[in-house]
Amino acid sequence: MYGRRRSVLLEHLLVAFSLLYHAVVAIRTALYSAGLLNSRSLPCRVISVGNLTLGGTGKTPTVIQIAKLLADLGKRPVVLSRGYGRTNENEIVVVSDGDGIRVDALQGGDEPLLMASRLPGIPVIAGKDRFAAGMLAWERFRPNAAILDDGFQHLRLKRDLNIVLIDASDPFGNGKLFPTGILREPLTALRRADAVLITRTDGGSQEGSLTERIREHTQAPIFTAQQAPVSLTEIQNNAQGSLKTLRGHRVLAFTGIARPSVFFSMLQDLGALVLDTISYPDHYRYQGTDLSEVSRRARAAGAEMIITTEKDAVKFTNMDTSGIWSLGIEQKVRETEAWERLVKGMA
Repeated sequence: MYGRRRSVLLEHLLVAFSLLYHAVVAIRTALYSAGLLNSRSLPCRVISVGNLTLGGTGKTPTVIQIAKLLADLGKRPVVLSRGYGRTNENEIVVVSDGDGIRVDALQGGDEPLLMASRLPGIPVIAGKDRFAAGMLAWERFRPNAAILDDGFQHLRLKRDLNIVLIDASDPFGNGKLFPTGILREPLTALRRADAVLITRTDGGSQEGSLTERIREHTQAPIFTAQQAPVSLTEIQNNAQGSLKTLRGHRVLAFTGIARPSVFFSMLQDLGALVLDTISYPDHYRYQGTDLSEVSRRARAAGAEMIITTEKDAVKFTNMDTSGIWSLGIEQKVRETEAWERLVKGMA
């Protein structure tokens, strides 16, 4: 899928599945466009944050940033997320009612739990059916804006602003649809976008060529953003550390996110000496034995610190996390004023 390995037999098999997947996606989209499948509306504004590819493009920090912006404007936003990896994904769960977090990661999902921890005062609802989740949010909290996490392909729910995220470091993989590639939809789907946010940018020349490629499919405004580390927290006692302390420190890094290399590179950019790394599957359910193995490998490598992500840290309930730190990040959009006007205009 990522073009890192080659297998002629497997490629031919996956191509057949990819053609079938492409046909299903095209028919589904056409049925919604023709009105033969109905999209439903919530009683409030809906801002969708999604992408074209499998894996992480920075949706969670983008949702957090938008929710904070709306709250600062005096709006009453809610976040609607599917909550992948939950015990029962068909169940609608109030992860946070704005006054506090009410469930753990197994019930609510790691991403909704992370968003709830970063958004005090803002309700977060997890549910596969985002319309039903949105109506529950409306009945309980009367929001005037709902932020739809990972919603680009959720055509059952109408939205007022459709934001598509594209990762500059790996925008479209090998350019093929799942399962031969990482694309959920062909690039022509960008025509549905009201705005495009290119994430993980570094100001390099590749941004220009990526913009040109995007422009082949949409005239929507294009924004650029970087993910910046902002905090270092000792999980066991919630103690705050300085990012500067990472410079020159020997660390073991582990995570269960879609693109672990991004996290590992961020630590190196902060000056950490990454002696060993452990990558678990995305949405991985940690056991106490996993953290014991992490600690064992850290000792074997001679690491002074063990570091993971915020998304991983919310899943360590009732586990021994002594000596483990989490790195917090924020999304920073370069075109700040235009971006804020866009969000404010739709709230």
